[in-house]
Amino acid sequence: MTIKPFMKAGVATVFGGIACLMAAGSAAAQNMDRLAEADANGDGSIEWQELVDMRASIFERLDRNDDGVVSSKDSPSFGPGKGRFGQALEQVKQSSDADGDGQITKTEMLEAPSPLFDNGDTNEDKILSAEELSALRASAGL
Repeated sequence: MTIKPFMKAGVATVFGGIACLMAAGSAAAQNMDRLAEADANGDGSIEWQELVDMRASIFERLDRNDDGVVSSKDSPSFGPGKGRFGQALEQVKQSSDADGDGQITKTEMLEAPSPLFDNGDTNEDKILSAEELSALRASAGL
């Protein structure tokens, strides 16, 4: 009888581990998709400036009250946008809130590091070539 609870715990652990791997894979895929969106000129490579320009565009969309910072004050009052905004704000805070004050200035967002870009830019020329992007996808298991 004592075996069943352990078996249930073991099965739960396995399924939990699978779920974590799927979530990690999904997050990696989402990050790669976001990075690919930066290819504004459609040439198959991503220049650092294209990434910065994309960040500026995202900042403009998130700064709904045009006060120069992205914070919870920019969140819609109700509806599905409220939840999506909260998720987006948390993601942006994790990568861009350099001073930890809970709001992101445009400078913070534009100057935030991009580990994914940096890891993929193996020749450090501030351009992710098609080959580097392909290698980055492969290293993420995509």
